[in-house]
Amino acid sequence: MDQKLPFAGTVVRAEPDGFAIIQFDSPLGPSANAFGLISSSTGTASVPYFDLKPGVHVSGLAEAGQSELATIKTIRVGVGS
Repeated sequence: MDQKLPFAGTVVRAEPDGFAIIQFDSPLGPSANAFGLISSSTGTASVPYFDLKPGVHVSGLAEAGQSELATIKTIRVGVGS
């Protein structure tokens, strides 16, 4: 079962249709995930997805299991910076 863990990180890729990749400030979970993925089908954002732009610092909760990418469940812009 995946663990839900708090994270902070930086957006490295974002698409206006609701997809973004985040590089974590510190590795998460048992696989020491360095990156997480959020999409409009897997998580929720406190801002519209088109406001997630490369270089923006974000925080939230991610499910980090044994896979190479964590699944981001919630994301907030600028919190925890």
